[in-house]
Amino acid sequence: MTPGARGSVLSRLGTSLRSSPAAERTLVVSALSDSMGTGLFAALAAVFFTRISSLTASQFALGLSLAGAVGFVLTIPVGVVGDRFGARRTLIVLNLWRAAGFACYAFVTSFPAYLVVVLLTAIADRTAGGVGQAIVADVAGDDRRVRLMAIMRSVRNVGYAVGGLAAGVAIAIDSSWVFRGTLFGIALFYVLCAALLARLRTADAGRVPVRTKRTWAFRDRRYLAFTGLNVFLALHVTTLNVLLPLWILSVPAIPESFVAFPLILNTVIVSVLQLPATRHIVSLRGAGRAALASAALLAAACCFFAFSAWWNDPAGAVPVLLCGVLALTAAEMWQAASSWQISMDLAPEGNRAQYLSTFNLSNTAERVVGPAVLPALVMTYRSWGWLLVCAVVLLSGVSTWWLARTAAPATPDGEADKEAVGGVGVA
Repeated sequence: MTPGARGSVLSRLGTSLRSSPAAERTLVVSALSDSMGTGLFAALAAVFFTRISSLTASQFALGLSLAGAVGFVLTIPVGVVGDRFGARRTLIVLNLWRAAGFACYAFVTSFPAYLVVVLLTAIADRTAGGVGQAIVADVAGDDRRVRLMAIMRSVRNVGYAVGGLAAGVAIAIDSSWVFRGTLFGIALFYVLCAALLARLRTADAGRVPVRTKRTWAFRDRRYLAFTGLNVFLALHVTTLNVLLPLWILSVPAIPESFVAFPLILNTVIVSVLQLPATRHIVSLRGAGRAALASAALLAAACCFFAFSAWWNDPAGAVPVLLCGVLALTAAEMWQAASSWQISMDLAPEGNRAQYLSTFNLSNTAERVVGPAVLPALVMTYRSWGWLLVCAVVLLSGVSTWWLARTAAPATPDGEADKEAVGGVGVA
């Protein structure tokens, strides 16, 4: 992408933000604050806990794994709380909870203390995603939700990068007081998130949420089908972050110094192009087509990665690998947009936070299953492993496209509009 084209896209993003309602701009700033805190902690945590808090690497990893399990178990209950008391109120409490948790990390000096803090913090930190997406659905109209999610995702990538750079400065200084001060700074980012949400005016601000018939996402076979398929469509996450670095290190023709470049390129492209990539995804059918295109692109990326091992010199292997990275990045942007449209359109208004929390479990499941399965499969069977991943992803894309053709948005009581789909409703 040329500097002029990049500037044009960024200019359009800025124009889009300026023309957005105040509530949407508030959410975007909140997302930036959230992501800066997240990026700071992600880059800082391993060094702080192993160097300053004197934990072993295995103790640190165990705490993160247990935190993930807590988040998986409590995501849906927290979503139910969001429906009961309002998504905005619930997320304010979750952000203040997160702020307290990250501040407490500064005082951790032993493994038992680390476990207590990481597990208590996980209750809020690992369950906020579905509630946050429910606020987007409350703030933006049906035709603007995916657009707002795209803007927030672009801004989040910027926040992750800024947070990572700030963490690099703290690590370079290498002072226990700087580390602890940075953790307090992370806590302040979440206090800012809570303050921004407190001044946000949504449809349910200032009133008790309307009580509607309780419908459960885990009894909605159609919604669960989309959720399950999304696990496979989201395999680009593990492919980029875990599998591709291992693959590059195993291919002699690709320099080891190239390992970090795919992630950097992906981050830049998603930050700049996520909004344009979602422009025409405004319906369930459009989301289904985007999911199919995403699956085809991810399958093509897998083929490029496999083909990169057939070359004996960097001049051939690196360009082929880069084609795969570009295809994977495009697949990521369309998969994200299609999942937003599907998950929000099919979530009934009165139970939206619970439904969206259920759908977000697909991302959690991908982060558990993907790293355990994909590296073992591909690094053992090489090209055949890549081809098997292609087949699974393509089948998931076709299934999502077919389901989206017959789906209709849910009504507040959890039933689909049967006339719109010829009698096909919620199972």
